[in-house]
Amino acid sequence: MRTKRGHPAALWTLIGAHGGAGTSMVVDLLNHRRTSPLAFEFDGAVPAEHNPALVVRATAEGADHAARMIASWPEHLARPALIIVADAPLPMPRLARYRLRAISGETALTLRVPYLFALRHLDRHAALEAGGRVTRTARTLQRVLSKGPTS
Repeated sequence: MRTKRGHPAALWTLIGAHGGAGTSMVVDLLNHRRTSPLAFEFDGAVPAEHNPALVVRATAEGADHAARMIASWPEHLARPALIIVADAPLPMPRLARYRLRAISGETALTLRVPYLFALRHLDRHAALEAGGRVTRTARTLQRVLSKGPTS
């Protein structure tokens, strides 16, 4: 798959920083309505041609897990992107903001996924097909990540 400018789209391996981080949901958002996938869930290895991304819930505990993973990040892997998934329609807790801001300099880029109300009322497939904020979020994530971490 190529971007609009003819460059190959970046490929991503998403790694959940903790259980319930929202990794599979973010993979679905990134691959929504694409002819070839942009993102894959971590299955024990990050392929050489993929960029790594950590997925974390916007909670103090989630941010702690992400900070620990970043601190022990293998040197042979590229710096990961950080994808922060909102866990509520409220501002992020202060401790989570602090921890995530502290590690943001160690990541290739940081993206936020807003709280998506439709995912509480519909299953993921139906929410993506319904359009609205879920589809707009998917398009935004796709646009940013398809360019790669240095864009």
